[in-house]
Amino acid sequence: MKALIYNMRGFGEPGRRGQLKSYLRQHRVDIIAIQETIKAEFSASELRSLEVGGQFAWDWVPAVGNSGGMLLGFRDEGFEVGQWKKGTFFISASIFQRSNKLKWCFFMVYGPADHRRTEEFLGELTQAVEEAPYPVVVGGDFNLIRAACEKSNDNISWSRVRRFNEAIATMALRELTRAGARFTWTNRRLRPTQCVLDRVLVSPAWEAAFPLCALTAVTRVGSDHTPLLLCSGEDTLVRQSRFFFQTWWFGVPGFGDLLGEKVRCFIFDRGPHRCAVEMWQYTSRNSHQFLKGWGANLGREKRDFRSNLLRQVEDLDRVPDTNGLDEEG
Repeated sequence: MKALIYNMRGFGEPGRRGQLKSYLRQHRVDIIAIQETIKAEFSASELRSLEVGGQFAWDWVPAVGNSGGMLLGFRDEGFEVGQWKKGTFFISASIFQRSNKLKWCFFMVYGPADHRRTEEFLGELTQAVEEAPYPVVVGGDFNLIRAACEKSNDNISWSRVRRFNEAIATMALRELTRAGARFTWTNRRLRPTQCVLDRVLVSPAWEAAFPLCALTAVTRVGSDHTPLLLCSGEDTLVRQSRFFFQTWWFGVPGFGDLLGEKVRCFIFDRGPHRCAVEMWQYTSRNSHQFLKGWGANLGREKRDFRSNLLRQVEDLDRVPDTNGLDEEG
């Protein structure tokens, strides 16, 4: 099981949805937990566009104006969703995991940036978690820190720190150690403020059921928040990658002529005495195989370039984590 927990700062922002799909394809995510969608409703086509490798069960909390909003989805192949529950600052579901026949609850939270509502947020979450009938996972953007080491400067409200830690203790949850980036949010200024706002908390019963679970910070691209990837540690079946026809291939010079020549060759190889259905199946199967290999070779250079850019982004992210930034950068 893999869960992607991500504050994407706007579902409709240019490039953000494409980057989200890239994360989903790369990690084959089973649970999608998106905060700050800034959308009141989702169309069926928008939800289907996120269903990489299978159908999902979806529900959401609508945004209020130009802020907020949460979207939560579970892969049908892996989970049966029992009951959805929504609050002002969370959305949760009681789920049955098909692979191990366990029942547990997944909570996604989006804490208020207006800290005058922090008490309301923690009170609502504490009550919901205490009422949960099964082991729980709570993940998302809490908009709160737990210690001085979770912020890059000393502008800290210690009363909120104490209140947050008290709430976690009351819920009897433990935070999973995160591998990767030191901070999960930055204001992206010349002298940036960086914090740990995104985290995952689990109950002892859930951690006992998944002792090999791990939490990893994924390379941040676009949003000011770092995506988190929660893995349960279970062995998963390795599947062959699916083939996708890319519409941008039509823009490659000579693509139409090349494909037309291949189709004519397939028809000639099969002979003129086959029925139309058999000819269509043979041509489709061979065209699929040809395009899969041709597209892989065509996209290799593009993927290598993108991988190199991601490595450069990771290297740049490590600089403020270790040395900080001065006015000259």
